[in-house]
Amino acid sequence: MTLKDKLLDSSVPVIFFEQVPPEADRPESAESTLAELSKLSGFVDAINLPEIRDEGRKGERTYKFSPRLEPRVLGARIRRELNTEVVINRVVVHEPDQLSWFRRSRQEFGIENFVVVGGESAERQYHGPSVIEAAEQVRAAELPVCLGGITISSRAHESDRIRAKNAAGLDFFTSQILFDSNDAVWLIQRLNGLAARVFLSFAPVSHPGDLKFLRWLGADIPPDLDRFLLHSKEGSTAAAEPGACFDRSLNLAQRILMDVFDNLPPDPPALGLNIEHINQRNYKGAVKMLEQLGNLYKDLVAARARLA
Repeated sequence: MTLKDKLLDSSVPVIFFEQVPPEADRPESAESTLAELSKLSGFVDAINLPEIRDEGRKGERTYKFSPRLEPRVLGARIRRELNTEVVINRVVVHEPDQLSWFRRSRQEFGIENFVVVGGESAERQYHGPSVIEAAEQVRAAELPVCLGGITISSRAHESDRIRAKNAAGLDFFTSQILFDSNDAVWLIQRLNGLAARVFLSFAPVSHPGDLKFLRWLGADIPPDLDRFLLHSKEGSTAAAEPGACFDRSLNLAQRILMDVFDNLPPDPPALGLNIEHINQRNYKGAVKMLEQLGNLYKDLVAARARLA
């Protein structure tokens, strides 16, 4: 069964693990990355590789930008050496000719699964196509690839955006990291009948800088989350131990996941699970979250399939 076949079968659980490519000027890091990813065999259906760019968002950036190994290069090695599917994120708005990039990715790197990403700001003018335009170009060229997109559940008219992108050829969508279930539940209910998969994304948090960085990226984070996740106890300003922060992150993710499944519409889109780690400090926590949250997710999918 191909990854696309899995994506469109709601009875099949599909799990992604998002891996940031190593720094380009440290070739030894690629070897250690592959060694770490080899331990995930059997836990994931695909490694999700983001394209890291030096973004020009307002505000103070928490982490210094470092050029990264091209995702296609790492992805080709993951497929060849680990026999694991990969999903490459591609920001399409910066260059006009995206079709050549997709064609080369398939022919030279063997990559067939992509997340098509738009610009960071609706106020900027870009030289390249929009997400829908890029998807339509790929479909018109009849490239045999699987396309996905990004969803922000709190964004106005998000269900309409997803349906328009699905009509243009996108088969799956990965959410921003979720720290609250309200918008996610509302969005999934509005997507009743959609023939696509929506991946719910989670990540452990262990440090105030994690939430600061996610807010800088534009993630929707409740204002009281810092106190809940990072303080030793309610009403205290003392920092909690990293282990306690992880346990709270995991418990919160479990509650959100169960809340979404408990409130599904009659004909919901298929749901997937995407685990991220934000930074290297949280990598081991993300792997632990992958194992524990992944088991819960598989149980929820199986229970849903029995009811269908």
